[in-house]
Amino acid sequence: MKAVICEESARLCRQVYRERLRAVVLAGSLARDEGTFVETERGRRLLGDAELLLVFDDGAPPPPAADLALIREQIEARLRRRGLRAEIALSAVGRAYLRRLPPSIFAYELRASGEAVAGEASVLGLIPKFAAADIPREDAWRMLANRLVEQLAGADELLEERAILSPEAHYRTVKLYLDMTTSLLVFAGAYAPTYMERADNLARLAKWSGATTWPFPLAPFAEYVAAATRWKLSGGSLVTEARRLFWERAIDYAEALWHWELGRLTGRDRDESPTALMSLWMGRQPWRGRVRGWAHVVRARGWHRSWPLWPRWLRQASLGSPRHLVYQAASTLMFELRATAGQRQPLSDLQRLAHTLPVASGPGQPEPESIGALAPDSIGAHAPDSIGALAGAILANYKSFVMETRA
Repeated sequence: MKAVICEESARLCRQVYRERLRAVVLAGSLARDEGTFVETERGRRLLGDAELLLVFDDGAPPPPAADLALIREQIEARLRRRGLRAEIALSAVGRAYLRRLPPSIFAYELRASGEAVAGEASVLGLIPKFAAADIPREDAWRMLANRLVEQLAGADELLEERAILSPEAHYRTVKLYLDMTTSLLVFAGAYAPTYMERADNLARLAKWSGATTWPFPLAPFAEYVAAATRWKLSGGSLVTEARRLFWERAIDYAEALWHWELGRLTGRDRDESPTALMSLWMGRQPWRGRVRGWAHVVRARGWHRSWPLWPRWLRQASLGSPRHLVYQAASTLMFELRATAGQRQPLSDLQRLAHTLPVASGPGQPEPESIGALAPDSIGAHAPDSIGALAGAILANYKSFVMETRA
């Protein structure tokens, strides 16, 4: 099934771009032979997506996003005709992109496990060599944050407090367990590039009685991770009877890990609240990084379309980068969803999170031109009118302003 995905993707991309295309590179878990294929009523299905990089010569104009979207749709259609449902993620990069990749989990795994499925087989050798110990802790914390944001895709389901998770919620929870492990191991100096190696390293840490104070007892956590790893690597069929408790425990672990990692990033005691630690961490980000992030927002929204929001964005830049503001809103809402219904904050309090986002309105809603950052009187007609809508607004900001940049 992996070979079918690579074959169809490479064939179509080479037909479209011909000699302009230097290589088609498969990345992610599928490149590591850790993709999860399941049997469904509609045939075989890849959970998650197949991540492909299209590598072009430096200086060549990148293909428009609309062209890549069309190619992706055509690849997915060809796969369906061969009895396989899979989502394809396409990114166009230049060779310089690979040469300039800084130490990160993504770069380490791409160099170690990526596959050039068409074109120059040596293209991944452009990625600078570095040791696992060189991966910044912040990169590991970002991975945890990304998985928390993705949990919001099931907000409506979680609000209903169903006893049984949907197959999609179960898979997102499995990924959360696996990448909590990745994040923790980077902080512990025990990172490895595959799921199985990480589960083994975590089990060894759980047996080791050292001086490190962990965010939670490692032994029971390691058992959950081992079970999640076995299922992820074996696949077979969708899980339709996973209990909500599986998700609740994952969020408990994620909240404790979030607090613990922020304490280490800031050098502050864990007794400080996660909110205070997050504010401190955001305030320490260099202005150069914030400017890059906000410049990406302006480009993504369009200069002419976004200028009415520039005064608000300038005020928000004093608080942090778009990435950190999205993470702050997502983590606050995600941990709130874990609380019982009777303990939830009033929606008006949660709505204030929307006005810390680059774009405060939810999908399909107009963005007002004169919202003051964090101003109480700005909360009203344009704010998301439900927790589900707020989750949608956070996800929309994440997809538009965080996923496509390292800033």
